[in-house]
Amino acid sequence: MEKFILKSLLILGFLATAACSSGGEVEDISGLDSYSVVSGSFSQADSTALHIAGTTGVVRFTSTLPGISSSRSISLKASLNNVTLSDVSAVFYASDSSVSGSTGIVVTFSRTGASVNASITFNGQTRTVTSSDMGFYIPNNIDVVIDVHNVGTKSRVYIWRRDNLVYAPTSADVDSNSDVSSALPTAVGPGTFAGLILNYATVTAAQVSTPKVLD
Repeated sequence: MEKFILKSLLILGFLATAACSSGGEVEDISGLDSYSVVSGSFSQADSTALHIAGTTGVVRFTSTLPGISSSRSISLKASLNNVTLSDVSAVFYASDSSVSGSTGIVVTFSRTGASVNASITFNGQTRTVTSSDMGFYIPNNIDVVIDVHNVGTKSRVYIWRRDNLVYAPTSADVDSNSDVSSALPTAVGPGTFAGLILNYATVTAAQVSTPKVLD
């Protein structure tokens, strides 16, 4: 609870500071990086959006990641369209080209009613994000930045809502070193593939870039 209050105060402080600066607005993003559809019956799959009204829609980004000893970020906008069974996963550093989620680091946002839950999976081992850290998330407006640091002996994941404006470990909604049910395994993602997995969901932005936080 104390951590939740501290994060809330930090976020409010950042927003207040940004509001006093020129504009104080977050630039909107749209569009997806180049990808290939791996599986699933998408009703829309183009450069502007992915939409699936069913299960297991998978896409793999055309550009591969550098692999071990590198870090990458993804800006992701999604809507979880069903009250249940709806989720979106970002897959990083997978060793299988099918980006099935069985290898690499997978960050998943899922919906239960009006709430959003999150989990982080490393090579099939899943850790649940503390529910209080997800209190500000809205199912039909997931708008986040995810950093995955695949460096050293243990990968680290940060998640921010994109309107945080200031990206730092202290302002992250989620830090995999402290905000999950148990520590992630001491290892790094083994591969170079990245992609998305959708179930009853829509993605309107997915853009991979350099990390927000330096290693």
